Amino acid sequence: MAQKYFFCEKYNYLPQSGLISLFSKRHNYKAKSCIFVVDMTREELILDCRYFNGDEDPPEGINELMWGYEEAWVGMMLNDLPRLQKLIDYYTKQYDLPSILPYENDGTPIGIKAILWNRLDHWSYVSANADEFKEWYQEHYIANTKTHRQLLNNQ
Repeated sequence: MAQKYFFCEKYNYLPQSGLISLFSKRHNYKAKSCIFVVDMTREELILDCRYFNGDEDPPEGINELMWGYEEAWVGMMLNDLPRLQKLIDYYTKQYDLPSILPYENDGTPIGIKAILWNRLDHWSYVSANADEFKEWYQEHYIANTKTHRQLLNNQ
């Protein structure tokens, strides 16, 4: 069964960007942070992950921390959207996260980026600025990896 997936139309971070205008025309849906809804399954969400593959335990040799953060993102997308939306709103308002690391550049949904920035802040005991997060993100999360979607599409 498909679940609800929140996106921000203003920052255009839909995996299938053509759905934005189609959905916007069919549904006049507005919320305080320009959210609208598209149905996605757990399997579709996992395609946007780099480490989490849907298994109960991380495979040998995988970065377990990143695997866990992506597993948490999939869980929040399916069961706790308001909590995830608060993270997205915070990092969008404070740092303009979507323009710092656009979806088009790396294929990673903003929800995963918000969780990663939150965890960086948590573990470093300070709030990372945009440049610090971007450097950490590229060195520790993106480095030599692709999303499952990118691997399927040979990108």
